[in-house]
Amino acid sequence: RLHLGYEARKWSQMTDRYKVYTKVLESIKAVVKDQHPGHTITLAMMITGIVLSKKAQLSEMSSEIPSTAKDKSIEMRLRRWVKHNQIDGDLIYLPFAKQVLNVLSTQELILVMDGSQVGRGCMVLMVGVVYKKRTLPIAWLVYEGKKGHTTAERHIEVLEKVKALLPRDVKVLLLGDAEYDTTEMLVWVQEKTKWNYVLRTSPQIYMSSGLEEHKIGDLPLKKDQVLRYLNIKFTKKADVKTNLVLWWMSKYEKPVYLISSLESKYLICRHYQRRYRIETFFSDQKSRGFNIHKSHLANSERISRLLVAACLAYIWMILQGLKVMAEGKTNHIDRTERNDKSIFRLGMDWLRHCLKRNVDFEPCFLFQLENVR
Repeated sequence: RLHLGYEARKWSQMTDRYKVYTKVLESIKAVVKDQHPGHTITLAMMITGIVLSKKAQLSEMSSEIPSTAKDKSIEMRLRRWVKHNQIDGDLIYLPFAKQVLNVLSTQELILVMDGSQVGRGCMVLMVGVVYKKRTLPIAWLVYEGKKGHTTAERHIEVLEKVKALLPRDVKVLLLGDAEYDTTEMLVWVQEKTKWNYVLRTSPQIYMSSGLEEHKIGDLPLKKDQVLRYLNIKFTKKADVKTNLVLWWMSKYEKPVYLISSLESKYLICRHYQRRYRIETFFSDQKSRGFNIHKSHLANSERISRLLVAACLAYIWMILQGLKVMAEGKTNHIDRTERNDKSIFRLGMDWLRHCLKRNVDFEPCFLFQLENVR
């Protein structure tokens, strides 16, 4: 009886995995049409493995993928996919990203730019669009290096990817931390786009207004003050004009210094606070979700391909969480008197709920208008 019970559970788990995999494959095939069929199948396997194992490690993913082959054989198949030089991650992912931007473009698009460690010795420079306290991944650049400032060329390269996806005449606001305040990037934004921007900057950088030149950090500022300087010259060498806001909230130990194309100092501060929403995305991809920082991959191109599967899995979970909220089903997987779980967590828990109780579900990787109202 114990043996039969074990076999029944094992068969049930295999059936659940197969159900997830086949549904994911059908949804992916509807969008990814220019790839080799075998590559699309492997991508569906990876998304399935990431969501079911909650890990973006190839060995962990392979154990959750339904197949008669050994786990090690499945792992080697996934490894060949991320190593395959002919697989263009941008070609696969950017159509999904473009569709997200098109649906959200009825309002101003809030783009956030930030970097995070992924794999071993690699960083990802990510640009996402803010939606409902979450940042949806749009485009990225993975490079070998440690946490810290990277080059303006990389900043511009990833923003060029995003620019090519944007609908015509859409309003855009770009948010970024202090490492993205390079004059080269500012010149690119001012000359190549019509975007507004709010970027944090360093107190050590020089600014000048009229004939006076100061380090930004030397300008007088008290706690609970917000000061604004319009049309300043930013840095000693570059002839770049921008607006500067000095902001020191009482709960902060140090002031925050912001440069922006906007003029309202309060609007600038309010927008900058939305920058932190990209950190929830990195948390979901890491410790609170897929643990991509423990992938053990050390090659930037391979990590970039792995991110295709991880970001598609993330979009599915966000869309699933939104649907659960829209249909008023959160009480099945969350507290009845209030919602404690994030949209991402609702999506993850709803899939588990469906598999456990044999409730039907449909993976979705494309935004629908009803999801964003």
